Order: sequence, then structure tokens, then C-alpha cells
Amino acid sequence: MTQKYFNQLNYTLGNEDTSIDCQIVKDLGCENIFNVAGCGSRSFPLVAEGAHLSMVDISEYQLALCRLREALYRQLTFNEFLLFLEFPPFDGQDNRHERKRIFRELDLNSRDREFFRGLFVENDWQSLLYLGKWERTFQTMSHGLRLILGKHYSKIFDFYNLEEQVHYFTKKFPRMRWNALLFLLGNKSVFNALLYKGDFIEKNVEEDHFEYYQKSFDQLFNNNLARESFFAHLCFFGKINHSDGNPIEAKEQNFKAVKETLLSNSIVEYHQGDLVEILAREDHRERYDYIGLSDVPSYFKGEREKSFLQEISPSLKKDGVICLRNYLRIPDCDISGFEDITHRYQELYKQEKVGVYRFKLFQKL
Repeated sequence: MTQKYFNQLNYTLGNEDTSIDCQIVKDLGCENIFNVAGCGSRSFPLVAEGAHLSMVDISEYQLALCRLREALYRQLTFNEFLLFLEFPPFDGQDNRHERKRIFRELDLNSRDREFFRGLFVENDWQSLLYLGKWERTFQTMSHGLRLILGKHYSKIFDFYNLEEQVHYFTKKFPRMRWNALLFLLGNKSVFNALLYKGDFIEKNVEEDHFEYYQKSFDQLFNNNLARESFFAHLCFFGKINHSDGNPIEAKEQNFKAVKETLLSNSIVEYHQGDLVEILAREDHRERYDYIGLSDVPSYFKGEREKSFLQEISPSLKKDGVICLRNYLRIPDCDISGFEDITHRYQELYKQEKVGVYRFKLFQKL
């Protein structure tokens, strides 16, 4: 393998439960959305309500993957979409021939086609879904999890009733082994070595790394069925093990609604570069009802950390909303001209199926 294409993507499945954003967007009646692109899975589901979508990323390869997802939405049926990306119930190498056929028939620009063809050839036409650096990190960690938890590691996925799952998690789950796992794997040194390569977030939350991850998974398993969390599947199995764990982009109702919106002359805009600088441009003034910044502000430092909300405020319409997913660091930012409305969605955040983020929602006054 030449690695020419293989190591270019940071996210391919995605690291966020976008169903939360979908409900907020629907509740607020947002029509114009700006979102950090990632691999597209955190963005396209938001247009199910007929919204206009703009995306930004510093990586040209992540934007290429978003354009590929857009082509899949526009040109494939729901089952073809699942097969191409290899969401359950599709699994295994038997799909490679059909994936190659679908790719050959997709309408893509020549540069994107060259990139993905090279990636597929390197990967023997297997799915892209777990090729991102983030996804491969959790695949690696899943091996350690299974080794430490032992033969009953997947028992928590057997429950269809939340009360029964909570009872098991509280009374019978191998808690000592679990805590040892979180201590060993959920620390700065491991994540730096596996994923961040020295660029790990400078934590400012009160909990230490172990306490943070322990609290995060407690929230996840006490409020959501493990079998319905794609993130839990990735942590325990290294992949989504069955259809109950599929994220919202792999749910038929959302897929069809997004497809209908895209085919009704909807235009998706792609921007490469610094998201704050792009949103501060004059041509973005008062364009958006909803801006999703993912956990990007958790990496900000200095003056950028303090001023980013004020810099992007002109791009928001009155009553527009900015969503932050804070990870280990809560930005110390100037919120003048905004109201913190996070409390309105506290119950909704409990349903979020990744669990490691702390949400903040700011509405422009």
C-alpha cells in the first residue's frame, strides 16, 4: 500500500450525534445553516427540513468526502447508500463489486474521482466508513476494551429496555475493569500518541481526564440504549455492529427527506479555510439561522478564543443560534450580544449518543 491516499482523511463516519442538531434546527425553524463539514455526516441530515447548507473545513479531502456524500444522496436509493458506505445490514467484502459499479456510475468532478478511486484501489474497494484517523483510533482502542472487559464485554448491547440496561450497568457491569480501561485509554498521552500527534486540547474543565470520560459514559449509558449509539458500537466493536446503531444519516426517513431537499434545486456551498475568517466576510453578513461549530473552539487560544463569537456574530440573523460542542475545554469567550439558551435543551442533550461533548447554545439578541 502506497499510503498516498489512505492517510488523508480525519473523519469518515463522523464523531457527532447530529440527531440532536436536527431537533434543534426543526424547533427553531432554521432555514440557512452553516456547519463545520467533517465528513458530511454531521451536516447533510440538517437539510431534512428544507434548509440551505454551507460547510467549511480546512481540509480539501474532507470537503471532497462531503461532495461524495452529496452525490450519494442525489444519485442513489437508500439501500444503495447503505451498501456503498456499508452501514448495517450491509457488511463484509461481498459488497466490493457493487461498490465499484456504483462508483463508476457516480457523477463526480474529475479531481474528486481521482482521489477516491485511488483510495478505493488502495483499500481493495472496501468501505470508506472506518478509514478516517478518528475511526481507526477507536478501532484500535476497541481491541484493548475487549481484552480488558473479557468475554462479557458486549452484554450491555443486549438490552432493549433502558431501565433494565441501567440496572445492569449499575449492578452487574464489570465496573473495576471498566474504570481501569478508562484510566489507561482515556488519557492525554494515549490520545496524543494515537490521534492528536501533540495537538491535544489544553483541558480547562475541573475533572481530570479519567473523571471526564467516566462521567461521559455514565451519562451515555444511563440515558441511552447502548445498542442505539454508533459511538458505543465503535468503542466496543470497532464498527457499527447492527442497524439499531446506525446514525441519523443511515435512517431512511432522514435520508429521503435530505434527498428530496437536495433534488429540489437546493445548492450546497463548500468553503475551505479558517471558519472564523470565512464567516466574518461581508458576503456572509446576516445569512445564517444556525451555525454549528462542532468542537473547533475548544482548540482556540489567546485572542481568537476570546473574540470568535464577536467575529462571526455579523453572519447571524437576529435570533440566530450558534452551537458549540465543548470537549475538555470550555472556551473563555466574549458572549456580549448573545443569550445562553443551553438550558432550554438540557433534556435533549441527555439523549445525545456520543456523550463526550458539553453543549453550549447561544442565541443572537
